[in-house]
Amino acid sequence: MKKRHILSYVFLIIMAVILMLPIVITCIDSFATSWTKILPNGWTLDYYRQTLATETFWPSVARGLIISIIPVIISGLFVILALYSAIIYFPWIDKVMQTICMLPHTLKGVLLAIAVLSLYVGKGPVLSNRIVMLTLVYCVSILPYVYQGIRNNLNAINVTNLIEAAEILGASKFTAFFKVVVPNMVSGLLISALLSMSVLFSDFAIVKILAGSKYMTAQQLLYNSRHLPQQLISVIVLILFAIVLVISIISFALENKSKKARIEVKED
Repeated sequence: MKKRHILSYVFLIIMAVILMLPIVITCIDSFATSWTKILPNGWTLDYYRQTLATETFWPSVARGLIISIIPVIISGLFVILALYSAIIYFPWIDKVMQTICMLPHTLKGVLLAIAVLSLYVGKGPVLSNRIVMLTLVYCVSILPYVYQGIRNNLNAINVTNLIEAAEILGASKFTAFFKVVVPNMVSGLLISALLSMSVLFSDFAIVKILAGSKYMTAQQLLYNSRHLPQQLISVIVLILFAIVLVISIISFALENKSKKARIEVKED
């Protein structure tokens, strides 16, 4: 048994090294003046200064975050209301909703973007607007993450019992939803939102097809920087990776916190 445990740890360490190696190499390259030998020829922070001082860098990052937040809010709002109605009034619809919300997993972002672009171009000032199309496509593409996260959260807090208890105390379903259900869903909503944001912030294919150069995000800036020195590209990659990593760490921390809270409630 001990040998098996040792082999398991060795395997995990090897896999961790393999997975982290590209990030480590990229990090070293971002600080190197040049790298023509086994070790870099020198070290510098000039590429970080140059990247952070670029006028288009931070606006592109901000646009990437904005276009990630808006679809999360829209999808989250509609999914919460739909799931709440399904659980309270129409339980049989839940399975239908689950099937529909999982469909975007089968559609590649490129196919979805091209289909929407060919369908709505020239269909009026609103629907044919590239930013509107991009927002709506993002709303659809994150449905699996938003739906599953909110559904798990509603099942975890036992929303039916909460509503019944609130009604016994004299509250209406409307009041119970906003004053009882929603406050108990905050952690689950944040987890779904942050995971969806990390997915959208890393997207390039959809935003490139639908928005093009009209809405320059961080991923498009990275693509346009492919002719720049390799060190500058490494700096941009590391900064974008750090942003996504921070979002993911926060979401996983909230998820672990909510799991511990549920376990403590069950034990009590």
